[in-house]
Amino acid sequence: MPDIPLPLSSSPGATPLEAQGRLINAYVEPLEGGEGSYVRRRVPGLIEAAPDNEALGPVRGFHFVSNTLLIAQGGKLCKIVADGTRSVLGDLPGTGAVTIASNNKAPIPDILCVTSAGIYALTISGAPVSFTDPDLPQPNSVCFIDGYFIMTLRDGRVFASGLNSTTFSGVDFAKAEAKAGGLYRGVVFGQQLYLMGPNATEVWYNAANPTGFPFTRASVIPVGLVAPTAVAGMEDGFNLALIWVGSDRRVWQLTGGYTPQPIATPDVARALSEIAAADISTLIFTAGEHACCAITGPDFTWVYDLSTNCWHERASYRTPNWRASMSARAFDAWFTGDRKNAQVHKISESAQEESGEPLIFCLRTKPAAAFPNRVRIHRADFGFVMGRGLVDGREPIETDPVVRIRYSDDGGNSFSQPIERSLGRHAKFDTRITVNRLGLTGPFGRVYELEVSDPVYVGLLTASHEAEARMN
Repeated sequence: MPDIPLPLSSSPGATPLEAQGRLINAYVEPLEGGEGSYVRRRVPGLIEAAPDNEALGPVRGFHFVSNTLLIAQGGKLCKIVADGTRSVLGDLPGTGAVTIASNNKAPIPDILCVTSAGIYALTISGAPVSFTDPDLPQPNSVCFIDGYFIMTLRDGRVFASGLNSTTFSGVDFAKAEAKAGGLYRGVVFGQQLYLMGPNATEVWYNAANPTGFPFTRASVIPVGLVAPTAVAGMEDGFNLALIWVGSDRRVWQLTGGYTPQPIATPDVARALSEIAAADISTLIFTAGEHACCAITGPDFTWVYDLSTNCWHERASYRTPNWRASMSARAFDAWFTGDRKNAQVHKISESAQEESGEPLIFCLRTKPAAAFPNRVRIHRADFGFVMGRGLVDGREPIETDPVVRIRYSDDGGNSFSQPIERSLGRHAKFDTRITVNRLGLTGPFGRVYELEVSDPVYVGLLTASHEAEARMN
């Protein structure tokens, strides 16, 4: 029987007829020793990091320091410690995303936070305190490199603090002048300072200049940043690539050197071109061998998997995009905020839900066609990993999970009613998923949709059908 073509990357196309398969809450992983063989798995789920805590508002930023995860959430500063206990430390004024950095001062590092309402000095034990320095104008971001706090300003100036100090001098600054437009933020990647504005990214290195700003410009990347929240990869615990959405609405990846590579597919670029710059946000995380960057807009989340160079989509229950927002690594896990209920979550490969809500695996195949002829489908078989029901799970969603199968004969514009097949109770490995007498396709062939909402392991290895071309 011929194979049903399964996608490696999500490609919905500008119209359904142009689609070449979709992976929604599903990603691919190559099978070791099996050239050309892949398994399509459900993406990692979410578990609440601090259950039973009051939702304080959207997460505005994270920072892990002194074995404590600081969280700017709503109008508060909170902390989570290793046992999952969350405490509110005090008020943190401002709205929107914040940036937080800490230095190497011993025994207690300094922590500075830049918000829309000003700069605040933070600790892991008390309320934020307004921070002012007569030589430092209001910045729009802070980062830390080589002993220095680096503050960027919208007008293009960038200030450096004293070594492991919070003092700033009015002469210890430089200006990003390669192109007009000023700066959106500064980030650190590969022990170099990246000053990102709307029209260019300047790369600076520590030249240990004896006076003035200690860094010197090394190169200019002629790709700007579309919005301050549209860059990821500089987070502690992630060092594979710097990824950002450029002002040209393309997605750029830099793994080293000064020449980034475009990585967006036409579908990703199309989605980004249709929304406001301020609505674009990114986050980074790893799950097993998968290092991923998620790019979210109001109606989509696209995830780039650096381990496969493939894209998939994420959509939380009853929402068009992924609920996760921002990320930080702490306590050997990746933490995220939440667009839906303002909680804090951990990303978990073992979680098959998103903090109690369904995480629906959905795969649409590429069209199986013999254009312009129609095809009679006698049967279709789907090679899922079987027998993954749980012995003591919830009935029936964990003990007797099912897959819902639909098909389209008009290029994915409309689909049949779902057909349910069992994925097998615990250890029922000989269960088969077969659908018979599937009728005639249209001239553009057959598209299958496979959907699993039950919270058990999902892995799709292969699919095939018994097909007979018919002359029109």
